[in-house]
Amino acid sequence: MNNRKIIFVGGIHAVGKGTVCEKLSQKFNFEHLSASQVLKWNEISDSKNKKVQNFSTTQDRLLTNLNRIIEPDKKYLLDGHFTLLNSNGEPEKIDESTFVGIQPQSIILLTSEPKIIFDRLKQRDNTKYKLSVLEKMQEMEVEHAKYISKKLDIPLFTVIDGDTSSIFEYLEKL
Repeated sequence: MNNRKIIFVGGIHAVGKGTVCEKLSQKFNFEHLSASQVLKWNEISDSKNKKVQNFSTTQDRLLTNLNRIIEPDKKYLLDGHFTLLNSNGEPEKIDESTFVGIQPQSIILLTSEPKIIFDRLKQRDNTKYKLSVLEKMQEMEVEHAKYISKKLDIPLFTVIDGDTSSIFEYLEKL
């Protein structure tokens, strides 16, 4: 039986995970953690670098740090990804063992039009990504979220363009 109170909020870069988590935290008294914050990404990479050199090492660090942070009586939103860009700039799925280790009780997956994400990334990070890479990454993100949901036998709630009202309704039923 999973006694952790973690909802994993997934989506590709610039889909709005932080904004949505902030609103959910205020309404439902969740503590919001980002995978980058838990990883201490700033210690292992430049904040604008979205490429992961070593998936295994990075995910092990995420789980180790998460286990140090999580308290049994608190509710958490952990925002992160189901796919990341590997060192070649290609989308790659995060190993399912990471999600087994996180033990989320539910998944909220955020999606948006890749063109909107492209524009947000350009504005936020002053970085241009190939639209085709963002399209492939989001497609893989959705596919992998569905797989992880089935594998862990937990609910998956998909949201388009950060529709927080539908998420509010979903969380009130959990």
